[in-house]
This record gives sequence, structure tokens and C-alpha cells, in this order.
Amino acid sequence: MVNRYAEICAILGKEIDQGLFLEGERLPTERELSDRFGVSRETIRRSLKQLIELGRVHGIQGSGYYVRRHGRHMKSTINRFSSITELIRNANLTEGDLEVQIFKRKPDAQEIQLLDLGSQDVVFVIDRIRTADREPVVYSKNILPQSIVGVDFPEKFEPGSLTKCLSQKYGITVAEALMELCAVTDEDMLPYRLKASNPPLLKFIQVHYDAKGAPIFLSYDFMRNDKIRFFVRRT
Repeated sequence: MVNRYAEICAILGKEIDQGLFLEGERLPTERELSDRFGVSRETIRRSLKQLIELGRVHGIQGSGYYVRRHGRHMKSTINRFSSITELIRNANLTEGDLEVQIFKRKPDAQEIQLLDLGSQDVVFVIDRIRTADREPVVYSKNILPQSIVGVDFPEKFEPGSLTKCLSQKYGITVAEALMELCAVTDEDMLPYRLKASNPPLLKFIQVHYDAKGAPIFLSYDFMRNDKIRFFVRRT
């Protein structure tokens, strides 16, 4: 038996396909949909959440839910190393950066272990939101040892791919990355701009290595799963 919220999701999705709701148009309110279908507002919220996960609509806190009729997904295989820049450009979207911050601090215990650092070493933190066609899709926090790039790194940093910046400015080539896929928790401090539409998120922790196996930098990436879909080929 089909769940009522899934049935409502299917009906709304069909109406979007038929052009009853146009791209960018705001859907009826939760109360209006609740009255129309004769269900609780919680059931309507579950239907709308499913539409968000399918990439059919997006929510704006305090405003409502809007149609993304021609929703596009960026697809990636986690078997192969690729940068966020590459992922966005392969989807024929324009990449960008928002709220970029670069600052220095001492590494924490996890960073010391993963990057083979000492407690007195210094790291740069590159904190930013990555966008695709000006829409926030990834929140990234890169941890880069100062010993690798020198004290003037903030002046040399260029928006976009950090791996490309390291290659062009320092001659450092990232050959591979070891990735851990984690759950997002309440302890993860995420920027409001990414959380505003309450999208489903995936958290990736990646250590990037050079060809000799030496760690170069550490990444914490929070990726919108309604916009970026990941696949694993199993043989």
C-alpha cells in the first residue's frame, strides 16, 4: 500500500511535469495543501521533503516552497578522485565561491594525526561555500599546513579548485584522496546560507596525498545530496 505522503508527492510531481506549476513558482502553502488533500500538515511536510530530495522543488525558510521544474543533478563516482570544481563544470554549471575566509590556527588532534603534524605546527583553514550557477551546493573547510605553502598563502590563493591552485602556484600535484563518508551531526557548524532550505546533506572527510603518499591537505565537505548524487561501481 502506497504511503499517503508518497502518493501526494507523486501527484504534485505530475502536476509540475504537466506545467500546472511553473519553474520558479511558489507552491500552495502547507495549510492549503493540507486542506486540498485532507491530510495533516506533517504529511504535507514529508511530501515536500521528498520533492526536495528528488530535486523537484526547493524551500526558502519563511517564504515557502518553489518549483525547480528542470532540476539538474551533478553525478559523481566516488571510485575516482575529482575536485568539486570538476564536478560542477562537468554538469555544465558555473562554479563560484561565497563567504570565503582564510585564517591560521593550531591543528586539532585529528588534523595532527591525519596530516602527520606536530602540535606546534600551524595550519591554514580555507572556509567557504561552493556554488553552482550561484546556488550554494557545498560547504567546504580545507585544512592546509603552513609548512607546505608558506606564510603568504592567503595572497596567492585563488577561488575555485584548491588542487589546481596548489599545482599552478606551488607545483604540488594531488595524486589521490582517502575519503570517509559520515553522518552530519548537530555538532557540525554549518553556514545559514546552506541550511536555509533544509537540504539533505552528505559529509565527506578527505585526506589528499601526493604521488609519494605524503598528506597535503584535509577536507571537510558538506554536499547537498539533492544536487549532487554519488555512485559506487561494485564488481
